[in-house]
Amino acid sequence: MIRILLTSCILLILCACSTHTSKGYVKLIDNRIAIKENSQLYVKVPEGTAIIIGKAEPNAGNVDHTSILYPAITPVDFFAAVITHAAITESVKNNKKNKVQDEADMIVIPYRPFIKDVANQALITQLSDIALSRGFHLKPYSEIQSDDDIVLDITPIYLLNQKQNTLTLRTQFLVYYKKNESIATQKRVMLYQNQIEILSPIIQSESPADYWLNNNGEKLIETMRNLLSDTLALGALQISSNEKAIKKSTEKNFRYDDGDVLAFERASVITEDCERIVIHTLRGWLKSIPTGRLQDRHPCKIDQEAKIDTPILN
Repeated sequence: MIRILLTSCILLILCACSTHTSKGYVKLIDNRIAIKENSQLYVKVPEGTAIIIGKAEPNAGNVDHTSILYPAITPVDFFAAVITHAAITESVKNNKKNKVQDEADMIVIPYRPFIKDVANQALITQLSDIALSRGFHLKPYSEIQSDDDIVLDITPIYLLNQKQNTLTLRTQFLVYYKKNESIATQKRVMLYQNQIEILSPIIQSESPADYWLNNNGEKLIETMRNLLSDTLALGALQISSNEKAIKKSTEKNFRYDDGDVLAFERASVITEDCERIVIHTLRGWLKSIPTGRLQDRHPCKIDQEAKIDTPILN
């Protein structure tokens, strides 16, 4: 009997050790219905400067899908600790032990001097320019907010692919009452929690590095600012909306150029136009993809080609 119990315990331990658990997995929490209309959302970003890391080679990291790259400190693992700038820095330092990420980061070494003095706060554009629904407004965060104020806490991480023609921004969105700010993230009562990923258009240049870094990194910083502004607008609009029903029947398969790989995603469309398509993934994450990256035919492209092919009658 004792031998059986010991064997069972050993099997349980081995199963626990072999089971993959995603530390810091950004689980969608959606309690937007508790947020009153006409609320102010106070935007909080990490102190210090922006973080840019290399995007590892395809399938080199710990992934949930063989065709989509999730480096070790991006969405699966790093969000558990990456809440403040200090945590971001420490997470990056700790991850230097990971050879795959070490090699991936080689690509961004020339870029870091250009953003070493670029504060996260400086990358946020005028909050009043972002249009929200139901009377919501964005305001800058300060330490003197009252306990009943709503904090929109965002953690942005920029990733540069190995071809250097794509900049991706992954951002964790946390929405909570200021009174809960000191509570550990895992135990904090969330009004909304999600991850947003937004990809830049493909840089059409024989030398992407020159494109990004000319004029003291003007294009790099401009793109970082635009990606963060678009991310904030998308997330804030989602939070201010009370639309929660996304029908499973609307799900479809998407194939798109992720920078270094052809990525596959099953998701529902939230919005789309001729420039971008925003999808809601099976995990509940939001992803904004330029339509030019889509591998399948897009209505805008079809319409444009139809206009070109239509003969002009005199």
